[in-house]
Amino acid sequence: MTTGTHSMSTHERLSSRSSFLDTTEVLDTTPTDARITEWQNQWNSLGSQTTQWMERGITPDECLATGQDQPWAVCKTLNRLRVGEGRCKVSMKKWKITTSDACVYGESQTMEHIMRCSQAPQCTKLACANHWKDVI
Repeated sequence: MTTGTHSMSTHERLSSRSSFLDTTEVLDTTPTDARITEWQNQWNSLGSQTTQWMERGITPDECLATGQDQPWAVCKTLNRLRVGEGRCKVSMKKWKITTSDACVYGESQTMEHIMRCSQAPQCTKLACANHWKDVI
């Protein structure tokens, strides 16, 4: 690297920017079976803690979050709504992408506001995620 420039080769990327494909393995089974096997392996590696949990009635069970079978845009939006972080106007203003944090009704458009905004369906998070999938 020369003084005054910030050119990096692809091999000098930040570790947070490296491709996840470098650490993946090809599955020889279905994704569901692979997840269950991974859970069982981790559960079995806990030793005496496993016994304590089983005595209390806690056993491993796979239960994927609602919406995991939806298209990527909807699944991503559901996760953003669940954690309260996304491309709402308040965040966009904080990130200096826009100058206003107001929704069309004049209120600050936070992720919480998006869930109750009259622009979006009010029945379920999935319906809300379908509505906002191309926005947040």
